[in-house]
Amino acid sequence: MNLDIAGNPPSIHRIDGRVKTCILLAAIFVSVLLRHWYLVAGQLFVTIILYAGMPFSWNILFRRMVLPFGIAWLVFLDLLFTQGHKVIGVITILNLSFPLYQEGLDTGFLIFLRILTAVSTATILSLSTPMAEILATLRMLKIPGIIIDLAEMIYRYVFLLKETAEATRRAQLSRGVGDRSWFRQIQDTGVIAGNVLIKALERSIRIYKAMLSRGYDETAAAPDYFSQKVDLADFLIGFGLGIALLSLLLFDYIE
Repeated sequence: MNLDIAGNPPSIHRIDGRVKTCILLAAIFVSVLLRHWYLVAGQLFVTIILYAGMPFSWNILFRRMVLPFGIAWLVFLDLLFTQGHKVIGVITILNLSFPLYQEGLDTGFLIFLRILTAVSTATILSLSTPMAEILATLRMLKIPGIIIDLAEMIYRYVFLLKETAEATRRAQLSRGVGDRSWFRQIQDTGVIAGNVLIKALERSIRIYKAMLSRGYDETAAAPDYFSQKVDLADFLIGFGLGIALLSLLLFDYIE
């Protein structure tokens, strides 16, 4: 999802897409490697500040965080109850005791923050940089072409699949499906998902055959997307942020 900004865009939108992509992907990588929770929390705080300076609703960020938050919470609970030796508490349910471990708390909380930081950073990247610039930068970084091609098609057709699912759902509602029991509605949702997947498979086969008939070759070099060099100001911004990320990583391993 990329949104165009009318008028005077925020500063982060004016930075060259190659610089933003490299720095924000590096920030995600660094957040995964950090071993101290307060450093990851600081990085998360910075991403929230950056998002606050962007002209987007907080609902966009919250919606993108719902699923990762649920996964992070499950990971946190699993580690809290299963990993470690130092018991910091016990939860008793129906004569069953579940010990809480300090090591699990520390590790789980760290992973919890890592997931939220990575997702929030990826959200900022996707909202501030056109997908075409992101993928073109990945090509420059020598990511395999087949992966880039698949990402381009997935990005293009995910919205088409969404429209197909919505159209199928509207057709069902027009036939009175919404008045059925919740169990039947779950079945109907499964039917919609199955139909969408079948249509997606059929469409993907047709698209691939059409690409082959037009001489598609995954090893062929794609034309350059960027026609200009990175501005000196953007380069210096990227260089400074890169040094900051390296310093953060170095401080984490020295601490």
